[in-house]
Amino acid sequence: MRLTPLVATIASTLAITLSSTAIADEGMWQPHQLPELESILKAKGLEIDAKSISKLTEFPMNAVISLGGCTASFVSPKGLVVTNHHCAYGSIQYNSTTDNNILKNGFLAKTPAQDLPAAPGSRVYVTKTVTNVTDKVIKDTQKLSAKARYDALEKNEKALVAQCEADESYRCNVYSFHGGLEYYLIKSLEIKDVRLAYAPAMGVGKYGGDIDNWMWPRHTGDFGFYRAYVGKDGKPAQYSEDNVPYEPDSYLSVSAKGVQEGDFVMVTGYPGRTNRYRIAAEVDNVFNDSYPKAREHNSKYVALIEENAEDGSKARIAYESTIAGYNNYIKNYGSMIESFKKGTMFERKKQFEQELTQWINSDKTRKQQYGDVLNELSALVAQSQLHSERDRMLGYVHRSQMNQYRSQLIPFSV
Repeated sequence: MRLTPLVATIASTLAITLSSTAIADEGMWQPHQLPELESILKAKGLEIDAKSISKLTEFPMNAVISLGGCTASFVSPKGLVVTNHHCAYGSIQYNSTTDNNILKNGFLAKTPAQDLPAAPGSRVYVTKTVTNVTDKVIKDTQKLSAKARYDALEKNEKALVAQCEADESYRCNVYSFHGGLEYYLIKSLEIKDVRLAYAPAMGVGKYGGDIDNWMWPRHTGDFGFYRAYVGKDGKPAQYSEDNVPYEPDSYLSVSAKGVQEGDFVMVTGYPGRTNRYRIAAEVDNVFNDSYPKAREHNSKYVALIEENAEDGSKARIAYESTIAGYNNYIKNYGSMIESFKKGTMFERKKQFEQELTQWINSDKTRKQQYGDVLNELSALVAQSQLHSERDRMLGYVHRSQMNQYRSQLIPFSV
């Protein structure tokens, strides 16, 4: 069996998703946890040393990079980056016109000189250090409560980030894991000159469209290529014709043999979060309120754009990436709601909480320390859901392009 350089494309903190094509185990693990799972991984087919993939700054993990919302990988010594077609979608749309619609027809730069500028704000983040800063973040906060503790944690995090970003070539973030149990400072080289090198035609990159999206098996050619550029001194720089391709410390080679049934597969990437620890009340709210309403709102926005921007027009091309994003959520939420209604997850979640409560109450010490935890957590969850509709709409406003691009908007007649 072999380690296959597949790429996960689910948003932007550090974790690892493990799966096997033979046995559909699932979950997310941080890289430093992998050595603890070595015996399990070996039994499933992992042939390399688990310690070798537990460090993000060493091969092969240092070839896996973040785009700030998607995962990608270096695949050449000259800064060539492979990611998903839908992750490069905004840059493909940015370079498309009615006369040269590369979103529809595809694009190939036969030489680096023909690379196209990626969409404004595109970045490649190369992880350089990962530091456990839990003690520094929670320092002097243990005896505080509510907003005072939140403000103190935020102050400590900002101080760490400011110190880390003294060199402007780097971007730093403090990430919370396990609900605040641990904090890690991630220092990343921020490459600012990102260019589009290849995009397949729509018939390949989005084969099957949104009907096939989030379905298995799926046969789309969901890939595209960027190239990362830096100044001649090797440091990140804004776009310039004098810039040169970035030379990564490591890059992955694509296996021409592909993946065979029964092969061990490990997917590495930068997911945004995992929600597996939600309590039953949260699960109920998400699947019976939040997802259905979000899906309804997203559908209205897509319909509004399609009604007022003719297919193939300049306005429609400008909003294709926006439409794709909304449709992605529409399909995702719809499928999850359908699976939730067919499955037993909610019942299993409630059963787990009942068993947990019984276990806590079976011991006097545990009961004294944790007896009210679930009730207190449920009360906090209920409080957080009081203004869910308002918060949802504010989220849409925050994501809207209106404020950022209000002077460039193509007006709609509505």
